[in-house]
Amino acid sequence: MAVFDNFMELFTRRQDASYMYDIDLVNEVGDKIYAKRLAIDKVINFIARSVSTTEFRFMQNDEELKTPWDYKLNVRPNTDLSAANFWQDLIYKLIKNNEVLVIKNDTDDLLIADSFTRHESANYPDIFDGVTVKTYQFKRSFNMDEVWYMTYNNEKLEEFTTGMWADYGELFGRLMEINLRNNQIRATVTANLTSGTQEQKQKSLQTYISNIFDSFKKNSIAVVPITKGFDYNEVSGGVGESNQSVTELTALLDSFTDDVANILGVPPALIHGQTAEVDQNNKAYITYCLKPILKKVRDELNAKIFLPTEYDHGKHVETIGIDSPDLFAMAEPIDKLISSGAFNPNELRRVLGYGPRDGGDQFVMTKNYTTEQSKGGENIDDTN
Repeated sequence: MAVFDNFMELFTRRQDASYMYDIDLVNEVGDKIYAKRLAIDKVINFIARSVSTTEFRFMQNDEELKTPWDYKLNVRPNTDLSAANFWQDLIYKLIKNNEVLVIKNDTDDLLIADSFTRHESANYPDIFDGVTVKTYQFKRSFNMDEVWYMTYNNEKLEEFTTGMWADYGELFGRLMEINLRNNQIRATVTANLTSGTQEQKQKSLQTYISNIFDSFKKNSIAVVPITKGFDYNEVSGGVGESNQSVTELTALLDSFTDDVANILGVPPALIHGQTAEVDQNNKAYITYCLKPILKKVRDELNAKIFLPTEYDHGKHVETIGIDSPDLFAMAEPIDKLISSGAFNPNELRRVLGYGPRDGGDQFVMTKNYTTEQSKGGENIDDTN
């Protein structure tokens, strides 16, 4: 029920019964952007959780290196966050804000900036100042070569949110308004006041209406007393006729989620937990969403952790996560690739993200792939 703060406003409006008060119950911006934020947060958190399972390995050619970075990136980047939480927070801000900045403080903790200002330069490294982490703002500036800075370039998502949410937000607001009105209590009050001044009559009417409204608002059972000079008549109450199903509101939220998921390269079925064609959807998710993000992360780590000369000598960062091939699913293809002599074990181990093993550079061909003059199962020379 709509309540006027000042009931006197009734007397300044049209006095005929045909006047209709148009009250917008969901006109505020916060109500309209709720669905937008819910959909974006749902999809981005899905991606961020996926990346948080990634393990970072430091390699030199085919051998794994043990460095202090292993602990920082895979266990505890700083005193407050585990590695999983750190990477989830980093990826969330990267996609949501279209950029993310990571700095290293005096105790070598890796910190994700909540806000910063970037000063770009054509001939010198960009400078970041006003860097704030939580409630602390660093007094110093940071050069590009001493921070991790990544951009996502999701202008399409930004254009989508600014161009479409106005219409969808209005639609969502109208659907909510219909549901609220279906359960609204409507009543009329007739006042027959013959004594007192006009001001006294208005004050008596205001008091009567306020008491009724307070009773409905505070009590589960409310009784309206019969008062001389006042007649309260309820037009509709209780549960009204439902013309708009709640499932339609859910469908509208789902459509928001589908749109955001498609923009970010995530099959909507994965977000909604649908099991149909899950293998195909997982492959599409890994190919079009996860791999490009992890490539950005690897490129930045390789550029900032290793010197150019070190990178030229084979030092690099590799990522092992849900984007890595399933060994059990790959078992049969691996067997055929090795037994046919097309690849040796170490070549395939590198593709799968594992280091070499002794004797793994030898090519082996099984009998069914050999010629009549060859002996099956024996090592063959690498003629490459």
